[in-house]
Amino acid sequence: MFFDWAAQPFFTVVTTFIFGPYFVSRMASDPTAGQAAWGYGIAAAGLVIAVLSPVLGSIADQTGPRKPWIAFFATIKIVSLTLLWFAAPGSNLFLVVLLFSLASVAAEFSTVFNDSMMPRLVPKEEIGRISNVAW
Repeated sequence: MFFDWAAQPFFTVVTTFIFGPYFVSRMASDPTAGQAAWGYGIAAAGLVIAVLSPVLGSIADQTGPRKPWIAFFATIKIVSLTLLWFAAPGSNLFLVVLLFSLASVAAEFSTVFNDSMMPRLVPKEEIGRISNVAW
């Protein structure tokens, strides 16, 4: 439950309200080019997430500890977002989109491993209710 609470600022504040609008309106030479670049980056990240999340879910189900995976992907997200601090108008748009996409992929992958812990922590008949509380 606390993982979801802590992870949501990335998805809501950074993606939707802060960095996305900043990228589109300030980073690109014009808002149309910024919106296109942002859309391509989000689409690429979404494709990677859609293809690899089931694979990682299977890995999570077959292997033991999940927290090292969460820490690994959290580190990737933190480093990627930290490097975005240096994103300024005139920066290489490809690199900026790549860093943000990498952070998005890492955030989603850490969620895969977090969610895979629930069946071991919660009785089967309570999974739906507990999962709903976190969301």
